[in-house]
Amino acid sequence: MIRLRLTSEYLAGPIFCPDPDRMGHVDIEDLPLSQELKVKISEWDGEYQSTFNSDYPPDSCFATPEAELRHIAEGELLAKSIQQELESSYTVEYCP
Repeated sequence: MIRLRLTSEYLAGPIFCPDPDRMGHVDIEDLPLSQELKVKISEWDGEYQSTFNSDYPPDSCFATPEAELRHIAEGELLAKSIQQELESSYTVEYCP
């Protein structure tokens, strides 16, 4: 079974494999997911990446606490959807 982690990380893809023999970021196009779910994951990650402040990275954040909470809630739902589509071949966790 392959473990996957959905997370928001600046300048990196949203899916990471923590398994020692496969460790690294995973391209969503390499996973057997529906195109619709891939688009949702990309949009969710794009929203997070748009909060990056390249002039001063420590100031990177969502415009409001509500926007951040919404992003976290969407991530939880996405992780569940990823798990459903990948079934028992993978274990998916969400790390906000």
